[in-house]
Amino acid sequence: MPKPPKRRHVALLTAGWNQYGRGIIEGAWNFAQHNAWNLDMQPSAPDGSLQMPAGWRGDGIIATVHSSTLGAELAGYGVPVVNVSGSRLPGVDFPRVTSDADAVVALAIEHLRSKGLRNIAYCGEPQRGFLQFWTDAYVRVSATVGLRPLIYQPAPRLGSNAGVEARRRDRARWLQRLPLPVGVIGWDTITCRHVASACELAGRQIPDQVAIISLSTEDLLGQTIHPPISGVDIPVKRIGYEAASLLEQLIRGRRPPSREVLLQPLGITTRQSTDLFECADPKIRQAMRFIRDQAVTGINVRDVLRAVPMGRRTLERGFAELIGHSPAEEIRRTKLEKVRQLLTATDLAVPDIAEACGFAYAEHMIPLFARHHGCTPAAFRRNVRGTSPVPAALVPGRRR
Repeated sequence: MPKPPKRRHVALLTAGWNQYGRGIIEGAWNFAQHNAWNLDMQPSAPDGSLQMPAGWRGDGIIATVHSSTLGAELAGYGVPVVNVSGSRLPGVDFPRVTSDADAVVALAIEHLRSKGLRNIAYCGEPQRGFLQFWTDAYVRVSATVGLRPLIYQPAPRLGSNAGVEARRRDRARWLQRLPLPVGVIGWDTITCRHVASACELAGRQIPDQVAIISLSTEDLLGQTIHPPISGVDIPVKRIGYEAASLLEQLIRGRRPPSREVLLQPLGITTRQSTDLFECADPKIRQAMRFIRDQAVTGINVRDVLRAVPMGRRTLERGFAELIGHSPAEEIRRTKLEKVRQLLTATDLAVPDIAEACGFAYAEHMIPLFARHHGCTPAAFRRNVRGTSPVPAALVPGRRR
């Protein structure tokens, strides 16, 4: 009888309290189940910092490295390390698997612009220096689409020990200075909760005056905030799976890759915090609302014109000028977004999803979806669940 393979011991350091960390754990566990791994995890320290299991001796480490101190500690173990953080820190050069920050920010901006917003601000956590890469991504993407950066900077008098209410008042003053209507991108859902609270203090209505979106989705926390917060869907399970796969190769002696692996966002979870459409033309606004409400019933542009009477050229020109694409394209995008949601949240078969989203045949939907997302619906579903190798189109690794 063949001897069973020796089980590897892999330390996994990531915060399990948020959806990002839980997704990393689940993705790594999906890999571990089929590769004779033991995952060794340790609860966070009382101050929230990550720590290695006491007396740990093993084969490799997967970690969310947010400080140079932690990076130096992990390097001291003398085993391969894969970093699943987007933070870029001096002296920390472990191979990395993470989300593409520019693509995540670009998707959030595109979502807000699709609502007719032309002022888009960013609220991060400036006291956490390791998050600066998100601010940098916001500045880069804003420049490419011609937006003026509007970044929250705490008042100089607001020290690091300032209380919750002082920070709330400071954010409220910032919101009162922003041009309206405005979209605000928050680093995470907790930051968005702080923005929503500051909106209440500042007398700003959500979403009509201030639309809010998070750079990550929290299924539970995002829905407990009033109003519920929209967010970008990051493929966290895929990040965990791919990090584990890369670590296994490093343990076997493969040279570290010359480029980091950057995974693309999956889409947007839209909730009440961005449920608006700003447009100077009331008829185009009506047409957009009709499309958003009825696209999955199989409507076409003629149906839009029957619901909102106007000339077809007027409709096409209005969409081109105010939305940036045709009404037919808006119908397609709305239907494909519903497809994405059902692939993510249900176990419905692809033909059933196609029918539910207004496509006559799955054969019509599949190539459209593949062009929009870079993979087939079935591959997209596997990618969301972190259960098989990701399509190359979704791993556009690049040098930094």
